[in-house]
This record gives sequence, structure tokens and C-alpha cells, in this order.
Amino acid sequence: MKSKAVVLVGVILLCELAAINSEEWPGFSPLVTKENRRTLTLTESGGITAVDVHVGCRGSYHLQFITMEPGSLFLPVLLHTDMLFYVHTGRGTVTYISEDETDEIDVVRGDVYRLQQGTAFYVRSHPDPTREKLRVHAIFDKTDIEDPLGFSVSAYSNLSDMVRGFDEKVLQSGFGVSEETIRGLKWVPAPPSIVPTTRGNETEKPNWKEGIVEALLGVGGPTDVMNKKTTKTKTYNFFEAKPDVANRNGWSTAVTREDLRALEGSNLAPFMVNLSRGSMMGPHWNPRATEIAVVIQGQGMVQMVCPSDPSGKVDDDFACRNTKFKVEEGDAFVVPRFHPMTQVSYNNDTFVFVGFSSMAGNNHPQFLAGRSSVLQALDRDVVAASFNAPNASTIEGLLASQGESIILACTSCAEELERTMEEDIERRKREEEEAKKREAAATKREEDEAK
Repeated sequence: MKSKAVVLVGVILLCELAAINSEEWPGFSPLVTKENRRTLTLTESGGITAVDVHVGCRGSYHLQFITMEPGSLFLPVLLHTDMLFYVHTGRGTVTYISEDETDEIDVVRGDVYRLQQGTAFYVRSHPDPTREKLRVHAIFDKTDIEDPLGFSVSAYSNLSDMVRGFDEKVLQSGFGVSEETIRGLKWVPAPPSIVPTTRGNETEKPNWKEGIVEALLGVGGPTDVMNKKTTKTKTYNFFEAKPDVANRNGWSTAVTREDLRALEGSNLAPFMVNLSRGSMMGPHWNPRATEIAVVIQGQGMVQMVCPSDPSGKVDDDFACRNTKFKVEEGDAFVVPRFHPMTQVSYNNDTFVFVGFSSMAGNNHPQFLAGRSSVLQALDRDVVAASFNAPNASTIEGLLASQGESIILACTSCAEELERTMEEDIERRKREEEEAKKREAAATKREEDEAK
């Protein structure tokens, strides 16, 4: 089995996730529901929603969910940071301009690819007889664009806005066109990020607006600088590749630099997990990677365990607490490194999520249960002492019983986790109400004594 086979699961974060309140951990929530996304763009041609996640001293990430109607155009932008994306549905073409050449990628469902910071690109969604939309999930590493002076910097900027920022005289001389042409370009209302488009007759002479866009992107035109070589770049497709791990309980795949050359130099790597009904990703942790994932099909339960402190010291105000939560299609969830986790599907539905693991280099997830358990490598007497078990034979039976590894059967586990989660919520509510009553009673006694 390849070592990458166990680079799985996922979600996000390390220290905190902003904008979402958490009852479990102050300043951190492992769950970002679909309803928490904010809308960046919404037109008849498509829309963009987004959410930001912060990882404390290690930086932050920006997630965008781009939806394009068939036959629409995502207008040219300049990336301020790396962008790693997954194609959820539909078909389209991504055209981008790197330092050396113009590349074009035809993308379909299941494709992943990375565009580097400093790249200018645009996207065309293909016309489709079934009217299937092109849906793209993208993640941006905001660590590279945090401005030391405190200025707000977005993940990318529109090329047209960059042009409009200059004075008319500068643009007139720069493009070598008339003042009237520049005014027609500079003072028209700015279009939304996604607009309808049709590919006209390619033999027709482009109009002045198309000529300026081509000049901005470095394609077409009379100079050597604009005559770049055009190539066809290949993406990585989850559904065409052989899974790293596959059995009757599901399959999983993690993409490495060997699978996709575009990941060279990236701090993120994509993965996908597909759990059959009544299955689970075995309990495990990542020693180097924090994970960010989005549910793309079905629903499931996620349980995350906090690393223990051997000293036994606990700060109630900032203590990390074990937690479990339900996720549905469109939700994002996060697991910091070193935090043991498991993802579980319900008996009546599959559970599929795609994600991005940070700091993935040399990360080898460690499993606690199953044939791949790290406990298998330890001396049985040592394991027995760790669990305060009566003898090593008890541990031997524990470790020898499971015949599967990585993805395991877990009938009714999600249902049971949801039940205990609801009980925990009700218990916390009762404890909070009782605490409020005690506080009110103490306040009243102090008032009575003061009188």
C-alpha cells in the first residue's frame, strides 16, 4: 500500500475559526455550515459564496464556492495567492497565463488542479443540453497575502479594475489608443464577476474591448511578449484514478506531487473520501497536516478527540473538549493536526467529502484501530500497562479482532453518535440553566444582606 493511502479525511484549522461561535472550544469551531457562507456575487449567470477560516499563528484560508450557468464566463482575475480547486459538477475550460506560456485546461467533474499566485486566469463554462452548472470549490492560502501594514488584501483582483485605476492619459499612452476609446473603457459600469458569454465566429475581427483584454492577459497581439506558447495541461481526476484504499466499506484517494505536478511547491494537497452506508474512516490523527473538507454528497457524523495533557492540568476557560457533530451536503468541517478523528456514514446514505490538507509534506496519518493500528507495532505488555488492562491477552484480543484497515464497517454508529450528541446538548443546557439559577440566587442573597 502506498504511504499516501492514509493521507485522508478532513477539514480545517489549527488554532481558531473566526465568525462562528463554538460551545465546545472558545474561539474554535470545527464545523462551518452551508448557511454560514457569505455571498460575494449573485447574478443570473452564476454566483460566488465564501467563508474564511483562521489558523492562529499558522495563518488563514479562504474558501470560495463558484457556481456558473452553462455558457457563462468568469471574468479575468489576478491571483494574489495560490488557488487549489475541485470541480464538483459540470464542464468548462480554465485559461491561465503563467510567466512562460498560456495554458488551457478542460475540466470536468472530479478534477483537481492548482494555480500559482501571480497567475491571471478566466473560466468558461461549456454549454450543456441538461443545463448542468459548473460548480467549483476553491481554497486560497491567505498567509501569503497578509499585509504587514494592515491593508485588506483579497485572494484575487479583477484585471479590469486594475486598469481602471490609472489616469486616462496613462492608459491612452500605454495602450496607444484614442482618448475616446479609453473613456469608453474606463467609465462604463463594472460588470459582475460572472457574465453570460457566447463564442462568436473566431474569424471575425475582435472589437477594441476584446483587444485590450487580450493585451492584459498577454495573448494575441503583435509583440513577442504577447505571442506565448499555448499548451494543454492535464488535471487529476478522482473518479478516473485508482483509489489508494478501497474495500466494501468505501474508498479514499489522496493526491500527491507525483500524481499532479502542479502541486510542486504547494502547501495544500487534495483528497476525497467515499464512505458506504454504515461505514467509518477508522480513528486516526495527522502528525503534520491540518485538513479542510467539504461534504459533497450525503451526510455523516464527525467525532474529534482532544490530545491529552500528561500533566493533568486543565484550564476550564480554554480547554479543548472532545466533540462530535453532524455534517450535511455543503457543510465544511475542520480537524487540526494531532487531533484524533473519525468520520461515520449513516445506515441509509453514503457520505462523500472532498478536502485539502495543509502542511501535507511527509505526513503519514496514524491509525488507532484496525489492522493498520499503531498499537500493533507496540509490545503487548506496554499497551496493556497503558490501558491499565489486567493482562496482555486482553489487548491481544482487542488488536486481533479487526480484519479490515483504514475504512471499517460501523453499522448504526452515526445514529448512535447523533443520539449521544443530542443528549450532550441537552445536558449542557440543563447545566447552564442551573448555573444561572445559582448565580441569580447568590445575587439575591447578596442584595438581601446588603439591605
